[in-house]
Amino acid sequence: MNPLLMSLLLIVGLGIFARTMYYKITLLTALEPADRFNHIIERLKSVLILAFGQKRLVGREKERASGIMHAFIFWGFCVLIIRSLNLYGEGFVKGFQLPFFGEEFILGYLYLAVKDIMEGIVLAMVIYAVYRRAIVQPERLHNTFEAYLVLCLIGILMVSDIMYDAARYNLIVLHGNPDHLHFFNNPQYGSEFLWTPVSVLAAKLIPLTEDALGYIMVAGFWTHITTQLIFLNLLPLGKHFHVITSLPNVFLKSLGYPHDKPKLLNLEDEAAWEDESLGLNHLRQLTWKQGLDLYTCTECGRCKEVCPAYMTDKPLSLYDFNENLKHELYANAANIIKRAKLSETLKQTGDSDAEQAEKIKAEMAELNSKKQLVGDVIAEDTLWACTTCRACEEVCPVTIEHVPRIIAMRQGQTTIAEAYPKELNKALKGLERNGNPWGIGYDKRADWAEGLNVKMMADDSDAEYLFWVGCAGSFDDRTKKVSASVVKILQKAGVSFAILGVEEKCTGDFARRVGNEMLFQMMAQENIETLNNYKVKKIITACPHCFNTLKHEYPQLGGNYEVIHHTDFIHRLVKHGKITLNRSLEGKLTYHDPCYLGRYNSIYEQPRTILKSISNDGLTELGRHGNESFCCGAGGGRMWMEELIGKRINVERAKEIANLKAANVAVACPFCLTMIEDGMKELGKEEEIRTRDIAELVTKNMK
Repeated sequence: MNPLLMSLLLIVGLGIFARTMYYKITLLTALEPADRFNHIIERLKSVLILAFGQKRLVGREKERASGIMHAFIFWGFCVLIIRSLNLYGEGFVKGFQLPFFGEEFILGYLYLAVKDIMEGIVLAMVIYAVYRRAIVQPERLHNTFEAYLVLCLIGILMVSDIMYDAARYNLIVLHGNPDHLHFFNNPQYGSEFLWTPVSVLAAKLIPLTEDALGYIMVAGFWTHITTQLIFLNLLPLGKHFHVITSLPNVFLKSLGYPHDKPKLLNLEDEAAWEDESLGLNHLRQLTWKQGLDLYTCTECGRCKEVCPAYMTDKPLSLYDFNENLKHELYANAANIIKRAKLSETLKQTGDSDAEQAEKIKAEMAELNSKKQLVGDVIAEDTLWACTTCRACEEVCPVTIEHVPRIIAMRQGQTTIAEAYPKELNKALKGLERNGNPWGIGYDKRADWAEGLNVKMMADDSDAEYLFWVGCAGSFDDRTKKVSASVVKILQKAGVSFAILGVEEKCTGDFARRVGNEMLFQMMAQENIETLNNYKVKKIITACPHCFNTLKHEYPQLGGNYEVIHHTDFIHRLVKHGKITLNRSLEGKLTYHDPCYLGRYNSIYEQPRTILKSISNDGLTELGRHGNESFCCGAGGGRMWMEELIGKRINVERAKEIANLKAANVAVACPFCLTMIEDGMKELGKEEEIRTRDIAELVTKNMK
């Protein structure tokens, strides 16, 4: 071909790309550190399943067609990598082939067959994608010029390579496989059509003259190379940056617990108070992984269509949230990079030169963005609309972690700016004064247990299990019945258990979700001291929020316990014959998955197994269930805030249940119980559709 032209294209194309990527990577390294390089094998499995397997696209029933379309385009690009390397090589050496991919190897023929068919499929998928965007126009998609441009470039890549092979094929027909063509000249592997049906069919559409074929072949070759290099340099400039960053972003995802726990702030660090680095107050405080998340957003809109806030007309669009942060990050990139360098200089200076250190600090302060992160970049109503349900993270195909970033921003607002919604004051004062958000006297915490013969830890510290009742189970009249039901089940099964009574305080989940890290840590430390004094090892709780906090977040402060949700524990009791259930519940039964039980802790099957064993009519699933369940609206501190914007989330969920024509709806969370019952009352359906906790249903159907 033309080594000089190929060299020029590669030097210019790859040079510009390298410069762009260097700047993007430099910006990431200027952000805060994050430890994401542990458990390599598990991370590689995630890449295989989520990235290469496209599980969240192909595996999602609701949009399987578009998922398959996207997956085939991705797989097509993966297959074409080898072809691209061969073409670059052929620009320097006529007939270049990577080792084992030449015509003398069956592997070469197998690859050509796969490559040829995949190009045809990808071209068909591009046409479908254009049709879908231009004609179908799904609401969640953002119809931008960039999207059509990229689809056009992908189409050009496929067509140019197909035409290149088609011209080569016709030259073979004219000349009978001349050696300089190096194209399927081994008859033992069968006909050309067997291996390249798409190219052979395309060959029928172009003229069979040597001059025309030569022009088409050269045009196809250089068009493919040039388009590929243009495409490569466009990727980092828009949403299609995810083509480059999605694989590393999936590799670096949080493992184990669904996402990073809220950061444990060091509230005794005076420098952190001075630097306003408690929580997320400035873009420079993003971790490099959070910056990579912003790079990787595909703008697919899947997060919006499952977000309870967005779907009820709240001012929270996670697409806009990401875009606003990303644009502001880019706008301040130079200052962030410079500030990081000054920070390193300051560390090296230390106490050796106080005057120089002060100058550096002053210069660093000048480099801060003049915009307020919350207020100017992200609106206050947007930040506080989130229920922390994690539905957005469950459907994100590139594993972006939205909730930890939102919690960190709330920490900054509450801890540094003291700018949280004032309607939270009553509940927060209740926590401070009486250890519960209702503000009811702590001495009333065990009143619900009167007459139930429940032991206190103070009287029986040798009990095998602690039943952590929680604030709702202790103070809310409706949820007290759930606590009583749990007690009856444990007593029926002969379980050795006790409660803390007046010694129990709120776990602090609510305080942490609204960013009040100081109050959370104070309450958690008090509870941990109490639990450790009694040498508690095993805890049962009927509240997913208590369960999640005790299980995953107390270890941050030294509280390590085996924590079991009551649905899981009841399931174990039934499985081991400790209790026996009657299949006597009449009427259609459905189940609402609590976010903090399902998406946060992957407990889906145990509640369903219990319900199926007590219902005569089986279990009828809601349209949105399991890992795509629709939030009741109470999480993330929203239980203690009024919904003044848009529709009520709990009413939307209640409508979905009512439309199912269920007679019974089971829940496994006190917040869900309150919200669903209130939603039914709003619809006038509270008598027609009964809302009960699984523990209540088990008690009524227990032999």
